[in-house]
Amino acid sequence: MRLFFTPRPQKNMLLLFIMGVLLLFPCILCADGERVERKKAELEELKKRISVLQEGLRGSQSRLNREDSVLRDVDMRINDINQNLQDLEKQKSEVLKKMDDLSRSRQQTSRELEREQMVLAEQMRAAYISGNEEYIKLLLNLQDPAIVSRILSYYRYIARDRVETISQINDYLKEMARYEADFVNRSQELESVIEKQKLRWQSLDFAYREQMTAVKRLRNQVSEESGEIIRLQADEQALLKLLKELQTVLEELLEDERSKDSFRDHRGKLSLPVKARISESFGSRRKIGNLRWQGILLHGKSGSKINAVYNGRVVYADWMRGFGLLLIIDHGDGYMSLYGHNESVLVEEGDWVESGQAISTMGMSGGGTRPGLYFEIRHKGKPQDPMRWCRR
Repeated sequence: MRLFFTPRPQKNMLLLFIMGVLLLFPCILCADGERVERKKAELEELKKRISVLQEGLRGSQSRLNREDSVLRDVDMRINDINQNLQDLEKQKSEVLKKMDDLSRSRQQTSRELEREQMVLAEQMRAAYISGNEEYIKLLLNLQDPAIVSRILSYYRYIARDRVETISQINDYLKEMARYEADFVNRSQELESVIEKQKLRWQSLDFAYREQMTAVKRLRNQVSEESGEIIRLQADEQALLKLLKELQTVLEELLEDERSKDSFRDHRGKLSLPVKARISESFGSRRKIGNLRWQGILLHGKSGSKINAVYNGRVVYADWMRGFGLLLIIDHGDGYMSLYGHNESVLVEEGDWVESGQAISTMGMSGGGTRPGLYFEIRHKGKPQDPMRWCRR
């Protein structure tokens, strides 16, 4: 009989494994704890980095908003100067026309004066040649002293009247000369003011370009693709909100201005607002994200006249982020046309405009990189393809 029990090999192995696990368990727990703490530290560090980035982004966006505000002010000042220049040019044209009318009148009067002077000279020459013989002959041939007296008085009256007429013409010419001198002075004054306004415009144009450089630099800092998409979508939503508000007001206030000749009857017959190259088409993909163009973008010469595509009421004429100086015209029945990136606006809110009337000039307001016009047609806020409405 055996006094001791001999374990089987499998039981020995199991026992050794259990003992090893018990010995290693504290180490495993320790390693897991360290891993958890490390992950917590990494998470905190990530939160700090995100916070720093967000703070920097907020600062950049704040600076960008300030720069956008300055850009808006410059755009509006350029618009004011352009309008002032147009008024001055109009005044100058009127003065030059009056000067031209005066010049023609003075030439005609001068010719009349020359004729009168020639007639008077001829009379004086004849009187000088004949001397007193005419008077003697007159006295000898006429027996009635009363008739002689009347004839002599008639001659004296004719001569005196001729001299008086010449004197009046001379006075008139002198007066016209004074008016002409005044108009010349006025024209020179206007020319001086126009030159000063042009210098101001050049100074503002330089400031605009510098501001554009600053804005571009800041936008490069903050305009990562997602941020740019959000900004564009916000601009679109702001425009939609504005259009809805305008539509509500228009339906209430402008009902009596609706014409029997409806905008929708002119589909495919309208002219484009300006003769220029279409660089972006309706519905084409924009350079950022999956956004698409809601209108068309035309590029041309700075200062080109922009015309209304159809008659209607100007319901918006102001600066708007993403669109610059923006004009919106209501055409009735929920149809509106939009004109963005204008350099200057030639009409005011509330004005009634006719089809083909000049309403603005092409520019780069709102951050454009080259002169252009952004053009939309909408029906009850929904974008329409402008090329389905306009002829090329």
